[in-house]
Amino acid sequence: MVPPRTTALRTPSPRQRQRLRAVVAAAATAFGLIASVVTALPAHAVTTGNGSLVYSPAAGTSFNPEGGRAAGTTYAKNVVLKHSGGANGTQIVTFDQLVLNSSNQQVYPIYRSTDNGTTWSHITDVIPNNTFSLLNRTSQPFLFEVPQQTGNLAAGTLLLAGNVMPQDRSSTRLVVYKSTDQGSTWSYLSTIDTGGPAVYDPSPTSTTTAVWEPSLAVDGQGGLVAYFSDERQKASGVLQAVAYHRSTDGGATWGSEVNVSAPPNLSDRPGMITVTNLPDGRYLATFEVVNRPSQTQNTAPVYYKTSPDGLSWSPSTSIGTQITLANGRGIGSSPYVKWVPTGGPKGMVVVASKWALNSTGAIDGGQDFYVNYNLGDGPWERLPMAVTYDSADTEGGTFSGFAQSIDYSADGRTLYQATNVENPTTTYNDIRVGSIPLDAQQYEAENALRTADTSIVTDTHASNGGKVGNINNPTSSVTFAVRVPSAGSYMLNVRYDNGTGATSTHNVSVNGGAPSVVTYAPTVNWGRFQWAQLPVTLNAGANTIAFSKGTEYAELDVLHVYQPGTALDPQFRLVNQNSGKYLEITSALTTDGATAGQWGNTGNACQIWNVHAVPQGVQLYNDNSGKLLEIPNAQTADGIQADQWGPTGNLTQVWNPATSSGTWTFTNANSGKFLEIKFASTADGAAADQWGPTGNLTQQWRLVREGIQ
Repeated sequence: MVPPRTTALRTPSPRQRQRLRAVVAAAATAFGLIASVVTALPAHAVTTGNGSLVYSPAAGTSFNPEGGRAAGTTYAKNVVLKHSGGANGTQIVTFDQLVLNSSNQQVYPIYRSTDNGTTWSHITDVIPNNTFSLLNRTSQPFLFEVPQQTGNLAAGTLLLAGNVMPQDRSSTRLVVYKSTDQGSTWSYLSTIDTGGPAVYDPSPTSTTTAVWEPSLAVDGQGGLVAYFSDERQKASGVLQAVAYHRSTDGGATWGSEVNVSAPPNLSDRPGMITVTNLPDGRYLATFEVVNRPSQTQNTAPVYYKTSPDGLSWSPSTSIGTQITLANGRGIGSSPYVKWVPTGGPKGMVVVASKWALNSTGAIDGGQDFYVNYNLGDGPWERLPMAVTYDSADTEGGTFSGFAQSIDYSADGRTLYQATNVENPTTTYNDIRVGSIPLDAQQYEAENALRTADTSIVTDTHASNGGKVGNINNPTSSVTFAVRVPSAGSYMLNVRYDNGTGATSTHNVSVNGGAPSVVTYAPTVNWGRFQWAQLPVTLNAGANTIAFSKGTEYAELDVLHVYQPGTALDPQFRLVNQNSGKYLEITSALTTDGATAGQWGNTGNACQIWNVHAVPQGVQLYNDNSGKLLEIPNAQTADGIQADQWGPTGNLTQVWNPATSSGTWTFTNANSGKFLEIKFASTADGAAADQWGPTGNLTQQWRLVREGIQ
């Protein structure tokens, strides 16, 4: 017999719940669940093709100041305005343009988009020679919108930091320019620091003294901080440090230098530091470490450190922790970090970098962001990039994807990526900007239902490391089981590769209906991915989306399902830290009162949970049943087994998430007790219950998203 329920509120319909999500998310800010973002119209993701073109240098116009093959562009940097009133949502891009103007000068070009990155206009150039008569070469730009009043700078002020030098590169100067009109005009603000010649020599016997690669942030005390790389500490045994200067007057003057990471071994060479602030008040820095994993195998793996305020990075001799997946894969070269407010109970940390590394540190792929849902702690996961490029520089370009950047939309739902991409016609790099929805449901092709004539292809460039190929016959198909909270119009973003050199198509049938056609532009080769889009109408709950052969050939990597006007909840599997097994609803039942327990990976939707923010915490909707994880009858005693029920409005269906050292705890908002696996059992079918804090691993959980479907 099902016990009586404790009901406080009328149950809203799925459609009502979905319409209320934006309001609830805003209210959740006060409880620390997500950071405040500026209200703005929803931004849609421009994911078709390989992003949109910002700039393409003409053939024969680029120079390379360090010899070798000219790159055309590097150091693409973007910012999405969030603190500029009616201009919020406007996007600004600059980059290192390796082309000289008619006066033999380099400039920092400024481009703007007011239509979500679809089209771009060149609005002005920042010309260092107007300030410093002998400094006519530019490099290493960084864009920053001031989020709050700091010194004499008002919120919404745009800052451009960079490294300027004379034509012979005999000195380096880190400078800052400012704009108070969303990038239309710029004025010189200050010099952060100066150094010796711009000579790259990472050897332990190097005598170089340059300063490099400035980036900006506002610290926890409201000061403006300029982080940079410093080669002037070799007398202390430091080959290169990443350090900062701090300003309390809005960047007019700068304080003394403080190290973030300065390993005193004349081998490790941290550089290219960027910093983001986290919703718990801490700061997270990423940087590459040249001469790792060794001086002979130098692939510059990415490390990170955290600080309570952006100023204290103790110990300064440490390089921190390497960013790796659970299987040891990492990323390397020129990282850029950004915390985003969407994607998990505490948002997520996203890092873009030039290439991926295998577990031995060798270059191996590079078409995915690395993301972390635990504010930087524990294993990282992959998220498909919006724009792809030749990470290993073997396909016609050079320095493609080097020192790229990312930012999120004013409504927090879309991630924009600016990077340089090789152009096979000019042999230079174009600047392109693409985007992906941060709140999409993600479905891996290798986990879909396939006909026997298709095949799973291992590909380190692919999302989750695999794709589906050989969709070559009239009978070939790949069918995704997709679940959505309400009926309506959705967008499919399809990540594919098409190395045929011609346009290809698939036929797409939703719930067995008449097929539509999705079109795939050719990609550079098999293994270079792009995105295609297709609007579909889905039913509430379970749907099937079948892809079958159309014209020519294409392979499928991953499917993103999202609604441009309505945010979808992030989806995770909850892995018990003690047993390594997944929280599920027993036997995939959909009835009220069905109990929760653990089981090994089955691939069933009953092991997937939609994490929905409410003011008091989060609700955990089971993806298979659509019902909420709860403690029955709002009981408060130890040992009560968790079950599922339709929404009642009672706090017993709300859980308070907390993260530490890469794992999560979930405390029932009604009882104050922890979700756990009873008696720390490791057996399939063991019950999930509640208990007071014990410190046992059975009360700790990992959130796993990559490859869940």
